[in-house]
Amino acid sequence: MKALRLVAGKTARKRIEENGLTPEMVRMVVGASGGPKWLVLRGLDQFVFGNWLAQSNNHIDMVGSSIGAWRMTIASHPDPGLMFKRFEDAYFGYQKEDGASPQAVTRASYKILNQVMGPEVCEQIISNPKRNLNIVAVRCVGPTASGSRMVEGAGLLAAASLNAISRSTLGAFFKRAVFYSGNEVACSGLWQDFDRIDAKLSPNSLHDALMASGSIPFVVDPVIDIEGAPKGVYRDGGVIDYHFDVPWSYEEGIVLYPHFYDHLVPGWFDKMHKKRKAGARALDQQLVLAPSDEFVASLPYGRIPDRKNFSDMEDTERKPYWRKVVDESYRLADEFSLLLEKPDLLLERLEAAPE
Repeated sequence: MKALRLVAGKTARKRIEENGLTPEMVRMVVGASGGPKWLVLRGLDQFVFGNWLAQSNNHIDMVGSSIGAWRMTIASHPDPGLMFKRFEDAYFGYQKEDGASPQAVTRASYKILNQVMGPEVCEQIISNPKRNLNIVAVRCVGPTASGSRMVEGAGLLAAASLNAISRSTLGAFFKRAVFYSGNEVACSGLWQDFDRIDAKLSPNSLHDALMASGSIPFVVDPVIDIEGAPKGVYRDGGVIDYHFDVPWSYEEGIVLYPHFYDHLVPGWFDKMHKKRKAGARALDQQLVLAPSDEFVASLPYGRIPDRKNFSDMEDTERKPYWRKVVDESYRLADEFSLLLEKPDLLLERLEAAPE
């Protein structure tokens, strides 16, 4: 059984054919929203960031929303292998009672951040010259910024309804916000829609930016007034950039995307629109690494972990399930490592990205 799928855009495939797939080829790594889904990539992250990309001295842009932002932040540390182990331990410490209310989830999430990223670690991440970290959130506008759950809910319903007509209508409810650690936002000119707000990260703002990026309405408290950014209400970046529908472009190299799926859903509200997926333009320079359907079917319950596990499972059921998924995820890493050693086989395994 093949555990790993490799889906390449046209330019990405051409560049890999011409130059091989080496750490020096990677110009950007992207991380998607998805909560506990990240556990299926745990072993792959350990290898990609802790071993493979650690061999490169190149500058790499790191872009993510929600849990993808947390992963890319950890991967931006000078010792990502150590940091991912620390993050896994803290993440498994989450208890079912921590999800009793948005306030409880918020407290538990900040607790994880404090366990994993103290002041010294935050400084090391922000000041790492080899990584330009880009944490994506949204700044709420109008009713979605309301402190009233009823008004906010009405705003979200309106946003979802209008999004069915056009994604561009989300701009009436949310502004894209990017918190970056380097000299500028990655590929800045290519995704300036949704009245993008750029905010320079500091060690003091890192935790708040990460919390905002994963602040799901009615699940987690919003983050109000983040240092270095315009005052306002900040929430989950996945609202606009769930998996990212952005035509990242570099003169050379590729964009690496370790992902839960072989396809990209643009925004959070697009999940209900099965045909609304990122196309060839966005995927052109990307290499997506994703678990195969057969691999997922072999996992307990035949599925990848998701946010419902927190509420639908007792800790005594959830944690062994998650542990098994993490253990199995190292098969993705082993397979990718083997393919890197056998370039001809790697090329044979490259699938064409959807048009």
